[in-house]
Amino acid sequence: MDKIEFDDATADRLVKAANSAADVLRSQGSARRSAAEDAAEDFDGAYANRFIESAQVESEDRSKLSSVLSGLGEQVTKVKAEAAKERKRLSEVAAWEARQEERRRAVAASPVGGIDLPPQKPFDIRPPQPEVQPTPIDATFAARGRTRTGQGTGSGRSSADPAKLRSFSSVSRANDTAASSQLTALKNAWSAFTAACGWAEVNSFSFLSGFDRWLQENGADAAWVERIAAAFERAGGHGSLSNVSLDAADAAGVPKDLEKLFAKGLTATEVAALWGKLGYSKADARDLAALPIEALSQLGNLEGVPYWARSTVNIAALDQRIADAKDFLNNLNQPAYQNQAERAKNARGLLGLQNIKIALKQGARAGTRFLISLSEDAPPLAAISIGDLDSASNVTWAVPGMGSSSRDMVGWTDASQNVYDMQGAVDGPPDRAVISWVGYDAPAIPGTAPDVGVLFSDRAADGGQKLADSIRGLSATRSSDMPMTNIVGHSYGTTAGAYGLTAHGVHVNTFTAVASAGIPDSIPDADALHADHVYAGQARNVIPLIESGDGWAATGREHSWDHHQDPTADYFGATTFGADGSGTLEGVTNHAVHTSSGTGYLDMNTEALKNVALATTGQGDKMTAYHPKGQTPLEEALGLVLGSGL
Repeated sequence: MDKIEFDDATADRLVKAANSAADVLRSQGSARRSAAEDAAEDFDGAYANRFIESAQVESEDRSKLSSVLSGLGEQVTKVKAEAAKERKRLSEVAAWEARQEERRRAVAASPVGGIDLPPQKPFDIRPPQPEVQPTPIDATFAARGRTRTGQGTGSGRSSADPAKLRSFSSVSRANDTAASSQLTALKNAWSAFTAACGWAEVNSFSFLSGFDRWLQENGADAAWVERIAAAFERAGGHGSLSNVSLDAADAAGVPKDLEKLFAKGLTATEVAALWGKLGYSKADARDLAALPIEALSQLGNLEGVPYWARSTVNIAALDQRIADAKDFLNNLNQPAYQNQAERAKNARGLLGLQNIKIALKQGARAGTRFLISLSEDAPPLAAISIGDLDSASNVTWAVPGMGSSSRDMVGWTDASQNVYDMQGAVDGPPDRAVISWVGYDAPAIPGTAPDVGVLFSDRAADGGQKLADSIRGLSATRSSDMPMTNIVGHSYGTTAGAYGLTAHGVHVNTFTAVASAGIPDSIPDADALHADHVYAGQARNVIPLIESGDGWAATGREHSWDHHQDPTADYFGATTFGADGSGTLEGVTNHAVHTSSGTGYLDMNTEALKNVALATTGQGDKMTAYHPKGQTPLEEALGLVLGSGL
């Protein structure tokens, strides 16, 4: 028999696959080394040390793996030669045995028993009997694990250039993709070899699992470096971060020292006390911004935490969520991104997030802007403070009405900026703040959506509770130097504001209702609100879309289910003010806060806005008078004349 179980062509394919993989791994050395060196150039501290160690392990393991694969190719080539030698031996033995059999038959057929026959090929000696034994194949490789955190470094800090870290990760992933295709070919070739070359003897073949593990470690390195880069990006880019913050970012969790803040049931006052013990200051802003998105989202909306910290983490979360939403919407061709509901949610969310981003930067004529709340809704709820809430001596919440959402954060923040600017124009304190508070799910404008929520109080009650939480948060944060506090509500925002001012533990200095869509029927008069002073103003009632004035405030009140109260009515007991124009000040021409002609309730140079500014700066005695039934002074005079019969 001259057959053994060994297919040369299959062995050749394995040799080719092993050599190809070895060559690819060796060829990657320069690119991987260059990317690692570039990243390490601006990388310093404990995390840099971990990175350098991991890069060194990767390089050494890759070199060893390529050697093992080259050795595998050499071993298979050698076994192939041994197989050929064994085939030749078996063939020679078979040929000798055939000749021997032929001689036996010849002897048997001879009349004299072969005695007189001359010997044939007397030197035809049987070939050596020992079989050729294949050299055992031994291809052993085990990738080493790598340490990637800076834990145990105490209060140390690390610095890095996130762009270079991203570049390293990109190079690493690209090279891993190329190596992975080699591994696939190698696995297929090895499977075929073991099936078709059973004569070969295999002692160990851990090179496949080792190759796989090496790629896994590389992928873990790339993901780790990307998390570090993301932390630095959230913190504003190149610079240093505490290793504690980087540990938290790497673990995608909440630092232990912050966990206690998120315990359920804590009041804003309790949160403020716990925060005070942590010792964070504005110098730690970068470290807070580097926290993972989970921690950012909780901390940024936690009442009782200083507003500089909340704004820091909310802006970091905002940027991260914008990037994530864009990534989702830019990959709609990928199966994982084709869920219709998720697509719609990301589209809604992105519009709101981008509008918040613009509102933070655009149109800030005076007063630094802070993002003091940012929910995870789509679109998100949010609040932007114009002015520093941690030090302001006068704080005003501007609460919008129907149709408001973060998708028009720019518009409402611009209206809030007008309040801020006019407060300054009427000699309000320079250290003031106005909050563009889009903090509740306002009902849609009737006709723009199948939503008649403006006629009911459910959303106002929910908004009032959220507003009350915000007010309590300021009280807890500023307990030792509480500023003058004010609420300005527009339209349905007055309904929400009124609910907030009946909540337990809530009190403000002033509540100003502008163009009210109705105070809840459960609130009989101004004295039932937790405010020292209640003001109300509205332009004259008119037929909507036909006359110049406000045609919707009264409509909202009169057709509502449970918020009919008109705060400008005498029985309610609020101090009323004018909005129809006085002297050089413009009169309001419709229900909006902004109009193209500059005659909305919160447009600059309107009587309404100036009166709002006076009310919220403790100058209510200087407001211009409200004219009953929306009559101007001239109309009142004409009425008196006509009434006298003259």
